[in-house]
Amino acid sequence: MKSEKKDKVIFIIVLVVGTILLAGIVLAIDFLYAGIQEKYIGNIVTSYTPDLELARKVILSCSLTLVLGLITYVLIVWYTTRTEKIKLQLAEEQIIDQDSSLNFRAFQTEISTSMKVLRDLFVYLIVVVLISGLFSFLRFAWILSKYRASSDLFLEYYLTNIPSLIISITLYLALGYMISYIVLTSLQKYMRLRMISLSYESAMEKVLDNFDQLMKEDQK
Repeated sequence: MKSEKKDKVIFIIVLVVGTILLAGIVLAIDFLYAGIQEKYIGNIVTSYTPDLELARKVILSCSLTLVLGLITYVLIVWYTTRTEKIKLQLAEEQIIDQDSSLNFRAFQTEISTSMKVLRDLFVYLIVVVLISGLFSFLRFAWILSKYRASSDLFLEYYLTNIPSLIISITLYLALGYMISYIVLTSLQKYMRLRMISLSYESAMEKVLDNFDQLMKEDQK
């Protein structure tokens, strides 16, 4: 029981950290796009004088943040879903014994539970796609309205508009939470089912070998 609570606490911590990382990654992509826009918009709108120094700093910092954030997130997901950890969890739950033999009753329960979880994850995925699409549409409409109302549209506006930042960060945190939950849960379930499947195949091979041995003894 203590081990299960520990695993839940670790999952929650990883989920929170993953949510923050993904929100930061998406925000870095947003500012990276704004920096690129600031750098090259002068080629399209000749009357606009871009802040090239600020654009270079934003592009460099956002690129580094994006790379480091992705690497950190991948390492966290790997740590949470590594084979040794999943195998230890299955042994503690008495689904797979230390000698990799399979508990068939627990195997049936695990399959039923996994099907329900995968169904819920499918619903979460639909929600994430709908929210992402809605946010992209609203962001496009907002940029279009600002473009018509103001000429100061580019990097300075992205960096200094506090209400826009608060709304973007809030939405990115919500998306980051849902994506992290889907990624962590689906990968954990995949690894669990993969190890159970391997143990099931091994158990079936032992049963068939024992059956062949009994048949040979009967023939003798």
